[in-house]
Amino acid sequence: MPLFQRRDAGDDGWTVEPMGNGEACRWRVRMERIGDILPPYREVLEAAAREEGRSLEEYVAWVANLSSDRMHATRDRIMNGVAGEREATRYSCWLEARAAVQEVQYRIEVRPGKFAWRGR
Repeated sequence: MPLFQRRDAGDDGWTVEPMGNGEACRWRVRMERIGDILPPYREVLEAAAREEGRSLEEYVAWVANLSSDRMHATRDRIMNGVAGEREATRYSCWLEARAAVQEVQYRIEVRPGKFAWRGR
């Protein structure tokens, strides 16, 4: 069993994950938003993609689909001083890329017993 797992997207492209409070959120990758990544972050992501022999689009898609567990593990390495400056910079760029290309929605109760998805 892999250390980091994410729930597979359904037929509609949405991946549903529980939040810390037990509520659900869902997200999907919208690669047409890749142009929304700010230039300083894009430069770091392009360099990382080149190092791995990928295109920027392939690398950003990989980053956008990283599991929350993987993201939290990387964040924890940075917070605990285990990760170096390079990993911390890359993680910051991962966050920017995910914010740019992920469409996120939250399940909210609109009236008793009736739920809807809302988000950006």
